[in-house]
Amino acid sequence: MGENGFHRLSHGHLDLVLVADVNLYGTRMATASSDHRVKVWDRNEKTGQWIVIDVWTAHDAEVTDVKWISPYVGEHLGSIGEDGRLRIWHEDVAEAANSSRRFKKVFEQTTATGVPYMCLDFKSIGSETYLAVITRDGYLSVCEPVDHDDLSAWRVMWSDYLCRTPSRAEETGFRLSWHHEKLPASGAVLAGLDQKSLSLAVAVGNVVKVFRTDKDRKFYTAAVLEGAKGLVRDVSWANGSMRGFDLIAAASKDGFVRIYEVHTPGASSLPASSDAKSIEPDGRPSRTISARTVKSGIGAGLAGGARGKRDERAGILGAIKQESKLVAELATHGGAPWRVNWSTIGDLLVSTGDDGSVRMWKKAVDGKWMEAAIVDAITGVR
Repeated sequence: MGENGFHRLSHGHLDLVLVADVNLYGTRMATASSDHRVKVWDRNEKTGQWIVIDVWTAHDAEVTDVKWISPYVGEHLGSIGEDGRLRIWHEDVAEAANSSRRFKKVFEQTTATGVPYMCLDFKSIGSETYLAVITRDGYLSVCEPVDHDDLSAWRVMWSDYLCRTPSRAEETGFRLSWHHEKLPASGAVLAGLDQKSLSLAVAVGNVVKVFRTDKDRKFYTAAVLEGAKGLVRDVSWANGSMRGFDLIAAASKDGFVRIYEVHTPGASSLPASSDAKSIEPDGRPSRTISARTVKSGIGAGLAGGARGKRDERAGILGAIKQESKLVAELATHGGAPWRVNWSTIGDLLVSTGDDGSVRMWKKAVDGKWMEAAIVDAITGVR
């Protein structure tokens, strides 16, 4: 542990580490690599050192994302890989540490579009768990377990393409982030948003779309975050519902990290003549895909298309339209930022980018966002 609280970790993977994720309590970490493997680490409370608990071959190709699920339903994590598979793993504490058998696969889903998944995220409300996963061609699936006490079978709540199919040569940045807290921002609830609304931010091209559910659990577009002049490569939704509005950060290929506030006008619900934007940004009808051979509830429901999306021209209780405000444009990393992530309480924003550094941002007394620290990949904190 360094004097500034940073620890340089020798990860031991056989290739590049593509992603890392820390659990709810900050006591466990999962790393995923181009070597097809996932490693799980436990943090020693006395020394602060990270100790490998198990490592196993999780996919037949690069592992591109890994996420912990809330420990309220046991120790689970999810992973996706370039082999086009989504897998969920459960820890079996009866197996010896570092046996490569400690984490057992309890669920597997193959992408129905033939294109690998690009990002996944989980939301937990007590013992309830929700999954969002998106492919590299922009096909989003939002799912829940058939039984929230058993993560081995899932069903689709909503699935649809979010844009036209990108060409094979086109860079895409489809990333997503749940609002992870139990309740939405207090201002939105006071204005009429369903207290049980699920909220999801998705990077689609050079915008971020904010989706929420109404009282019928159907998704609709609540807001669109604009301003990026290049592909949005990442998005992160901050905790802090009691502030009354939402904070969402986005990293763009144009070299900026942008911070948005999402506010709720006084209207209690969307009017019958709502001008909320359609899921399809080019105005074309939503597409559906034919079902492929699958082995789970997710696959069985993928052919349902936009059945989980409500008619945004109709006024539905528990659905509100919101307004976004761009509050900061932070030039970062001497090039392009790649990833952004908020601290647990939403007061500190962390970004990484082309220059290999980790930058931290916080809100100053005057309300402006300022750089709090820079961690150089080679020389350390400066």
